[in-house]
Amino acid sequence: MWPFGKTLDLNKIEIHLHFWGSEVDPTYTVKLSIDKVEVLEGVGVVQGSDFRLSNIVTVPTFRRLGFGTTVIGTLIGAARARRCATFTLEEVAPGNTGAISIYQRFGAVALPPKKPGGHADYQIKL
Repeated sequence: MWPFGKTLDLNKIEIHLHFWGSEVDPTYTVKLSIDKVEVLEGVGVVQGSDFRLSNIVTVPTFRRLGFGTTVIGTLIGAARARRCATFTLEEVAPGNTGAISIYQRFGAVALPPKKPGGHADYQIKL
């Protein structure tokens, strides 16, 4: 098992959400670790009343285990706590059906892509 044959203790899951930079429109990072091994990372920014997630990546071995859903739910909670009106997932590839499925379970709808057939933002009204 990744990493390097170590068996990870799934009872030791941590999520860290860190805001930094400007107080007005802060950037943030979110990280999920299992047994102190980082398996998911995301980055985004708060722009006015829109909480924007620009990138989220999960180590392939840990995909389809619910960690992405857990982190998206945590970020939506953080967006509500910051009194944001929307939560936007930026530039989602049309072929990323796993991510799109997660976003749609939270009520996200696709916005028109900037280029025909290109990546689309998905948005949740809070």
